[in-house]
Parts: sequence; structure tokens; C-alpha cells
Amino acid sequence: MKINFAELNLKELTHIITEELSEKKFRAGQIFKWIHKCGVFEFDKMSDIPKKLRDELSGKYELSLPEIIEKSISEDKMTEKFAYSLKDGEIIEAVKIYDDETLGKYTVCVSTQVGCPIKCAFCQTGKMGFVRNLKTSEIIGQVLKIAAESETGFENLSNVVYMGMGEPLLNYDNVIKSIRLINAEDGLNISMRKITVSTSGVIPGIAKLANEKIPVTLAISLHAPFDSLRAKLVPLNKKYNIEKVIKAAADYIKITSRRVTFEYVMLKDYNDSLEHAKKLAELLRGLICHVNLIPLNQSDIDGNFAPSLNKKIIEFRDYLTDKNINATIRRSKGLDINAACGMLYKKIKSGDSQSL
Repeated sequence: MKINFAELNLKELTHIITEELSEKKFRAGQIFKWIHKCGVFEFDKMSDIPKKLRDELSGKYELSLPEIIEKSISEDKMTEKFAYSLKDGEIIEAVKIYDDETLGKYTVCVSTQVGCPIKCAFCQTGKMGFVRNLKTSEIIGQVLKIAAESETGFENLSNVVYMGMGEPLLNYDNVIKSIRLINAEDGLNISMRKITVSTSGVIPGIAKLANEKIPVTLAISLHAPFDSLRAKLVPLNKKYNIEKVIKAAADYIKITSRRVTFEYVMLKDYNDSLEHAKKLAELLRGLICHVNLIPLNQSDIDGNFAPSLNKKIIEFRDYLTDKNINATIRRSKGLDINAACGMLYKKIKSGDSQSL
């Protein structure tokens, strides 16, 4: 199998260029910039690389990224959803979200797995089952392909969020490598503080992430303040309960000095009462955190849940803020193209799905 240049960092690329191909070190920097700064994904199109070297690269190595096979644009033009075909025929989705306040700036929401093993009760992606982890090139490729086809260009990419298909911390090594590539100064150069990693509460992954010494934002999908309730919504709670999740968050804050975000999907008559708000405030007391209240994004495959009433969501938020807990209500984008939180769903090829 050929080495894929799309998932090599500059150090790895330099080793190949200097040790395997006996070329000057600066050639590695040129190639890295072509891929990660200019959006050129064919060796033959790297115009400042000698033709002999381009031919050698094409023969010995590959430069392979996921292929965009479908693009959907929301009616308000603020959200675009991309479907990608992978080399084995599997399909994943990523989302481009324009910033309301800064014209042209946008966020890319990437997937980290084909399907998802967590199977959260209200999430469409979980209904797909789990096929496999994405490679580093398949993760970074989502960002690079969106940036390359964008009229606003690479320079207007402002944030990357690992909130698409899959549980990022169950594909830890590939996720971390892709983050470092996104952050690379000679590439996209996205600040670590502009990168968010979402997890359903994989405790070992949170602990490892805290010790990476990369100041990314950690978002934890909590969704309920009681174990009995959360276990029904997030089956992983049976392995890593709320007490363990809150402890892991507190440790993350202590080690990184970074605020943690808690995601909380609002489900009508299920987790949106004043009792739930009181318990949540009790759990989060003293933590440097932010609560993101998310009205359920309902679709035609949802059956057991409905979004909370706006009045209830506002009351829930106000209770938290009265208790000095920072809380906001997320305004969903891309609902009309099934691109909002928890709505990514694509038919997958493999017949055998797996769960955690």
C-alpha cells in the first residue's frame, strides 16, 4: 500500500523527501504548502516541484482524499452539507456553517467515524451503527476539500469542530494527528483555541486529551443530570456515569485552564423540567464551564422524542444563569437539509454494524 501524503505531517514528509528520495529539505515544505495551504491534491499540479520529482512522487506515493459526491445548500445559504465517498465505498458527511456576524467566515464540522458506536437515543447517526474509524487523511480531507471548493477560500476558515458522525475520542490517534495538521503553521494554521472536540464522555480519551498540551475546546454531551435518565439517552453512561464524567471535566479544566462546554439537548417532558435544571446546576457548581442548550433537531426518523417548548428552554437557561452558570441556547442551522446537530445520516455500505 502506498504512503498517502495527505496524512503526513511536515516532519514525516521531510523524512521521505530527504532520506528516501535524497532531495533537499525545502521540497517537503513546498509539497506540504501545496496540500494544506493551496488545496492542490495532485502531484502533477505542484508547479514549483521539478517534473522528475513529481513523476517519482506519482509513481511511489499517493495523494488521496475523500471525494465530494453531493452538496446540499440550506435555503438561507448559511449552511452547506457535503457527502463524501471513501475509497472503500463508505459514505460520510461534513457541514460548512457560515458565521452570522463575520461575512465570509465559516466553520467546518467534521466526522471521525463511519457511523457511530454510541447509539444516543435521539441521534440519527447512531441509528446507522458503526462501521470503522476514519483515517487521518479522511478527517483532514473533509476540511481541505471544503476549503478548496469554497469561494471564500482557505483564509476564511475560522473554526473546526469535531461534532459530525462518530465519537472522536474512540478514534483518538487519527483525531489528534488531524488536529495537529489543521493547526500547522505552514498549512491551515487554525488556532487550537478555534478547534472543538466533542465527546459523549469517553473518560480515558478526555484524560489523554488533557495531557496533550493542546488548548482545544472540549465539549461533553451530557443531556441529563441523573444517571438513570442519561443511561437511556446515552448508553455509554452505563460504563462512564455522570460522576465520572464531571470528575474528568474538572480534571481537564485543572490541567488545561480551559473552559469545558456541556452539550444538553432539550427533549420535551423528558429532561427539561426545573428539577433537571436544579440538579444540573448542582453538578456543575464551581466548574469553569458553559452549558449549550440544544433544541432537539427532529427529522422523519425520530419517533420517541420531541423538542422542548421555547418557553421551557428559556426558563431552563435562566435558572442556570441565575445560579452563575454560563448557559446559552444554540440556534440550529441547516435543518432543512438535515445538517444540524444529530442529523447526519447516510446509508452505509457494510452490512455488519457494531456498537461499543
